[in-house]
Amino acid sequence: MEKKKRFLVIDAGNTRVKIGVYVQDELVDDLSFSNEELPRLKSFLTGNRFDASIISSVRSQKDTKWLLQLVQGAKLFQALDKIPLQISYETPETLGADRLANAIGAYSISKKTCLIVDIGTCVKFDIVDDSGTYLGGSISPGLNMRYRAMHEFTAGLPLVNNFKPAKLIGKSTVDCMHIGVMRGMQAELDSFIKTYTSEYQDLDIFITGGDAHYFDFDTKNNIFVNENITIYGLFITLQAHAN
Repeated sequence: MEKKKRFLVIDAGNTRVKIGVYVQDELVDDLSFSNEELPRLKSFLTGNRFDASIISSVRSQKDTKWLLQLVQGAKLFQALDKIPLQISYETPETLGADRLANAIGAYSISKKTCLIVDIGTCVKFDIVDDSGTYLGGSISPGLNMRYRAMHEFTAGLPLVNNFKPAKLIGKSTVDCMHIGVMRGMQAELDSFIKTYTSEYQDLDIFITGGDAHYFDFDTKNNIFVNENITIYGLFITLQAHAN
């Protein structure tokens, strides 16, 4: 019996490193390591063997080099020239690896015009047209950035670390901050999605990112919540280079 191939996908974001393990075409394990859990990540990477690996990193060159040293022979996503999408973007050299991987993953599933909403350190909207061309999108601050900005750029507002659903009218300063951030961001998401759906007909929308669970979306209207869309996009790219 032919041995099934094992593939490793690493998505190194700003606040966590996400791992996907594929056996053939099936995702059999997904793990997440915070910045405080890097020794556990190192133990996992050095204690397992894979037939092929790919790393995407938006971290510093030092951190990215550390990952590449741990996974010998891994392909660096940013260095690959064979990408399963066309790119129509004025500054492709500045395009975040996570945004491109999201676009690859979503279009590989949808095969038509699709919008990816990634809610993490930043809120990123990215769109791919029905020909498989990445067009661009938008970037705005994520939840933690918004809370930190109010604290760091004022003298009297506290640092709020817990994110929670907000009422309409705040009865305390902290409640008012929750309303401004949580409801404001929900309104931003809803408005952008509404604008995109009016501009593009028959649009598939993919919601992903570590903070996506804080928000509500109408999943009946071609909206799909997929927390592994980045991992899947990297896997599709790895397959294209492994064959």
